[in-house]
Amino acid sequence: MTYSGEELADVAALLGDDLTFNPYWLHDKTVTPVSVGTQLDAALSRRVTAGSRAVGASHVVCAELAGTGAPVIRAIQLPVWADRADIGPPSLLWTPRRDGAVLFPEPGYVLVAGTATFMSAAVGEGVDAARARFGRQARALADRHPSLTVTAASYPPAHSAWSHPAEVDPQSSAARQLALLNDFAQANLPAPDFAHGWWEARRASQAKGERVQGPLAELFDQVFMTLEDYSVDPDLAEPGDLSDAELRAAVDDIWTAFNRAENA
Repeated sequence: MTYSGEELADVAALLGDDLTFNPYWLHDKTVTPVSVGTQLDAALSRRVTAGSRAVGASHVVCAELAGTGAPVIRAIQLPVWADRADIGPPSLLWTPRRDGAVLFPEPGYVLVAGTATFMSAAVGEGVDAARARFGRQARALADRHPSLTVTAASYPPAHSAWSHPAEVDPQSSAARQLALLNDFAQANLPAPDFAHGWWEARRASQAKGERVQGPLAELFDQVFMTLEDYSVDPDLAEPGDLSDAELRAAVDDIWTAFNRAENA
């Protein structure tokens, strides 16, 4: 089905020349390459579905960009199923309000782009982590697919991966997570405020593409798993969930063990 009007206007707004994103659309968004084969696969379908649902979309729009005429455009209801969607390059998928888009210019990779909300769900590992992974994959496949290294070079990680608190940018959201940990362990912060602040800082860190590794990644993972067992709203607490006091004790143990190891 070939559309006109709003859908064609979307394509014009999203794309620039030579199968690239329009820089005007990208100005308040982030973008990362993601490896894919010759067709949209299950992993990419999950990314598209997660990002689209996060911004309130019930479907995505897909434009097949082959040829010189008007693109063939269709709507795909969520969830996107790779084995049914039959999407290959060159093509473009986007949410109805243009919060997020996936550009599939050629076999081997797509460009995933969008708002912080879309990207936090579609690229849950963080933009920088996704860029770093794509760079490693591009280097491994350089002999067979040299164009991937060109794409990887165009989208390098914006941040170094931090392993220890001393390496963390003091203005970063990861630094905010560390400050919250310290304040909570020192009993300077109520448990609900800590939980709210931690989740907010974690989402912001992912949206910015901040990366942690090694001991710092392990610390944040332990806190994440601990908070999974805590309900900020007592009315929603389930049997076995941590109380405020139990959360503080657990986080204090994690924080103390981490600092002991850092200072050893």
